[in-house]
Amino acid sequence: MVSMFHKNLVILTLCVLPAFSAPSPLVKVHNAREPVAGRYIVTLKDGADHQANVDSLSRKIDGGSSITHEWDIINGFAGYFSEAEIEDLRSNPDVLSIEEDGIAHIQATVTQ
Repeated sequence: MVSMFHKNLVILTLCVLPAFSAPSPLVKVHNAREPVAGRYIVTLKDGADHQANVDSLSRKIDGGSSITHEWDIINGFAGYFSEAEIEDLRSNPDVLSIEEDGIAHIQATVTQ
C-alpha cells in the first residue's frame, strides 16, 4: 500500500524534474552598426574546449561558410556562417556570445 505522502512525492518529482532538464536559453546575437553580411564573432565560455567546438562546427558548415580566424588571447573564433549555423551556435552550451562582425570607424579630434 502506497501512502498519500509517497504519491504526492512522486507527483511533485514528476512536475519539478523537467525544469532541471530544460535546455538553456538561446544566446542573443548582438548586432553591429555596419555589419558585414554573414560574418560573426563567436566567444566561448571560460573552460570550453576551443578545438572541440571548432572541429564540431567545421563538420557541420556548408560550402559557403568558413572559420576565418581563431585566437589564443580569447576563447573564440570568427567566420562566415549561415543562419542555420548561427541558430546551432546559439543553442550550444559552450557559447558565451555571438556578435555580427562589422566595420568600425575611428574618429579623433585634434586640438592645438
